[in-house]
Amino acid sequence: MTRLNNRIALITGGTSGIGASIARTFAAEGATVVICGRREELGNALAEEIVAEGGKAMFRRCDVSNESEVQTLMSAMKSDFGRIDIVVNNAGTAPAGLLEEMTMDTWSTVIANNITSIFLVTKHAISLLKESKNASVINLGSTFGVVGAGGSVAYAMTKAAAISMTKSLAIELAPSGIRVNALCPGATGTPFLFNWAEDTGDSDGTINWLIDHHPIGRLSRPEEQATAALFLASDDSSYVTGHALLVDGGYTAQ
Repeated sequence: MTRLNNRIALITGGTSGIGASIARTFAAEGATVVICGRREELGNALAEEIVAEGGKAMFRRCDVSNESEVQTLMSAMKSDFGRIDIVVNNAGTAPAGLLEEMTMDTWSTVIANNITSIFLVTKHAISLLKESKNASVINLGSTFGVVGAGGSVAYAMTKAAAISMTKSLAIELAPSGIRVNALCPGATGTPFLFNWAEDTGDSDGTINWLIDHHPIGRLSRPEEQATAALFLASDDSSYVTGHALLVDGGYTAQ
């Protein structure tokens, strides 16, 4: 269990759900994990849990949609480690609702959390990624970034943008030895998903609809997304860049 031995991994939105599962998995594979988020109690508890299990982890509070906070985070990463080997851009939000009812504030918040965050974190991490011999960036996309999603237009738009950013950045950063890929989960049983389902006004109906539309017949477990992220972060995918990996139980195959 040493596919990420001695690597430094920064995981945004890492305090719960898929991000937390990625943090646990990466730490178990030997990485030093820096969990980034706004929820200090959850982040510190997760870091303590990982350390208690023999891993290496710490929590850094940061609003990754705020450039000055991202710059402060990167300064700390440079001081502590001198490089970053893995960036997982996992932070995001997913309000549901019809476009004609969406406020400008909600629209702006989705763009800031889901897309501006990727821009800021990746931009300010590049100099540290260039110091790595195994640099990898993983952006969280979604099945909704590949197919339409009525009732989640803003979220789906940002996930399509994340996939597009991934492809362009893969080309731009390849000469520097930095691989860039997207992880596109199907419906995954996390607080993130259940909060989104609540926003639809019919939580049980929405969850059942999702299960019915995944040929595999169930929600994904966060751990299944984390092992896919491990593949993208490790040397197992050393010739993979610019790819959007769909881990979706067949949702987009229909």
